Amino acid sequence: MIEMCEDFFLILRFAKNMYDCRMDKQFKKLFGFYELNGDSYWELAYETISWVFQDTRLYYNDEKEIETWLFIDPVIDRFCELCQQYERQKGISETDNHYQKYMAKIAHNGFNFNSCSYAYSWRLSAEDRGRKCLLLFTDCEFCCYDEISNGLMVIKDGFEMINQKLEREMNQETRIMPLSLVTAAQWKEAA
Repeated sequence: MIEMCEDFFLILRFAKNMYDCRMDKQFKKLFGFYELNGDSYWELAYETISWVFQDTRLYYNDEKEIETWLFIDPVIDRFCELCQQYERQKGISETDNHYQKYMAKIAHNGFNFNSCSYAYSWRLSAEDRGRKCLLLFTDCEFCCYDEISNGLMVIKDGFEMINQKLEREMNQETRIMPLSLVTAAQWKEAA
């Protein structure tokens, strides 16, 4: 009987997830440098976190033993711009914007890891200080680094989908001409 690496199936599942998240080309380039063992698996999982969003930064607080992941991307910036335009156009507040609420649900699903040693937040509001970004806080007991890149891809796909919906909705509204502007001649012609 051939003994297999105990993490072999974890690595296969992770590779499939990378493929499903359209990160297979990056994965193939990097994977050739790793041995097929548990340590390499966790190192690779940790590395892939930075692949999803354009700018990923990691800060470590020695005193509290907390990692702070900062995710910045043009897709997030675009979402914030579109939401602000939408809110002005509709005359609603951020809290009444159903696209903001929908994105919050998507973020919650993406950040739903099998660990209780983390928290997340986002700074997407015009009222927040600083750059528009997602934040993930993990402490020393967090053990689900292999789930983060998948969750981030779910969130990025959500931003892209909602951006498209917002653009379509706002473009449709700008094409509609109020009936009061239609002249009598145009009305007869249309009939």
